[in-house]
Amino acid sequence: MLNEIWMSFLVFFVTVICLLIFLSLSETLQWFDKPNELRKLHDKAKPTSAGIIFVLPIIIYFLINPNIRLLAINTPLIAYITLGLVVIGGIDDFKNLSAKFRLMVLLGLCYYFVNGVFAETKISLFLFGLYVLGMLWWINLYNFMDGADGMAGLHAFITLFAYGAVFVTYNFPGGLLFPYFLIVLFSILAFLIFNFPKAKMFMGDSGSLSLAFLIAAFALYGIKLGIFDEVLVISFHLVFIIDASLTLFARMKFKHKLTQAHSMHVYQLIIKEGIPHYKVSLIYALLTIVTVAIALFNHFYQVEKSIKLFTLAFEIIILSTFWFYYHNKTKFKHLIR
Repeated sequence: MLNEIWMSFLVFFVTVICLLIFLSLSETLQWFDKPNELRKLHDKAKPTSAGIIFVLPIIIYFLINPNIRLLAINTPLIAYITLGLVVIGGIDDFKNLSAKFRLMVLLGLCYYFVNGVFAETKISLFLFGLYVLGMLWWINLYNFMDGADGMAGLHAFITLFAYGAVFVTYNFPGGLLFPYFLIVLFSILAFLIFNFPKAKMFMGDSGSLSLAFLIAAFALYGIKLGIFDEVLVISFHLVFIIDASLTLFARMKFKHKLTQAHSMHVYQLIIKEGIPHYKVSLIYALLTIVTVAIALFNHFYQVEKSIKLFTLAFEIIILSTFWFYYHNKTKFKHLIR
């Protein structure tokens, strides 16, 4: 275990150095994310697509340590799809791929991964489709929520730390995933140094798509192995799910073009009112810590499924009430055209 910890620290320091080099090169080569009037939360152009840098150590580690496949967790499969998402996201960061093409690529990768996970497991066609669409929606949802300094990174760190805690307390094979979680967490931490409390660079789609997938991959394997259930997964990510989903439904109701960039999530509107990025990101992170803590309590104390569902429903009502309260306060003026 000591070797894994030292390896994680090494990855952290090397990633920090690489991100410093990336920051310098970005300024020289003008690899900037320019403020978009339709989704403007930053007033200055800053380097983007840092996901190419900090996700790379994760991919390499998952490829050079593939023995976990014997324990029904195929880390090379995770690595290859993560690499594919880094490439697609990196191209999109600079070339703006068509929304339909990107969606089809993401759908194909989600299908391929879910099929790989459950290739030797009998599940219903309905459940298989639900996992594919759920993963597709989560990856896009997470991408939508990557707009405030540190928001996406903090969410990934908190939830993956929690997943790791659940996995390592599971005797076999969960405990053997400890080094993989460490590498992911230290890589995210290295990026957060440059993205929070005030962003010097952005992860871009190369980072948000790949991080979202890594979160979903661990969640899906946890469900497959019976380590936890779907209720825990939804609870972990409920803060992001509510804001993104209700905003999408509202945009559909007001007949917006869904492929068009926007700044209508609650966190975006709060920032536009003058609240600093880091404060909004911390609020979302703290809310996530609360939902994660409740889910972990219910899991470790083996609370009955009915109580878990009741708790989840209560959390959904609370978070949804806040979303509707905020938009009602402004008479939905940001959504009406």
